[in-house]
Amino acid sequence: MNAIIEKLLVAQEHDCRIREMEKEMRDIPARKKEEEYRLKEHREALTVAQENVKAKQVEIKKLEIESNVRREKITKLRQQQLQIKTNREFKALESEINNIENEISSFEDQELVLMEEMEKLKAEMEAKRRSLAEEEAMVQSDLRTFDERLGVIESELRECKAARESAVKEIQPEWLKRYERIFEHKDKAVVPLGRGVCGGCHMKLPAYVSHDTKKNSAMVICGFCGRILY
Repeated sequence: MNAIIEKLLVAQEHDCRIREMEKEMRDIPARKKEEEYRLKEHREALTVAQENVKAKQVEIKKLEIESNVRREKITKLRQQQLQIKTNREFKALESEINNIENEISSFEDQELVLMEEMEKLKAEMEAKRRSLAEEEAMVQSDLRTFDERLGVIESELRECKAARESAVKEIQPEWLKRYERIFEHKDKAVVPLGRGVCGGCHMKLPAYVSHDTKKNSAMVICGFCGRILY
């Protein structure tokens, strides 16, 4: 194998690793946002559950107020009964009181139903609260892991770039420039030629290309994808 090709392959190995690490570094902020969004969904779910409980409490409070208003009215009617003189008037007030008591009874029945519903809503709210607490713990752990991984990548990236710089020092400038130009747009710039097929684009190449590659005397380029062949 051409000595320059060997050096390019070493450089390419570093470049591929650098590319992978830089991509992972770019992906980490997005992955952290996904974690935070997941936490946001749990917080919103808890907020909705809390609002449902509050709304049910308001409904119950309204019924309590309506019941108290009618109880006060009954108290006043009872006082009026003590002042009337005819049986007819007494019975009329008694009938009105009975109607109001029926209304109170209806309100109390509705209140019981609402209280049962509120207990279920409270249970759901507590479940959402526990779920949020668990999710917060997991998300915080994941975020710490991402930060730790970012630190590791930054350290490895510095080492890899230093090794890459050392590896390319002895590569002829025209080879290095061609390699870098190709690598910028391809997954790999230097690929093997196996059985006349380019290892990059997998196209079948003329026989003379294989012959030129085996001579190791000059740079051989794939006529389809432009990669350097060896």
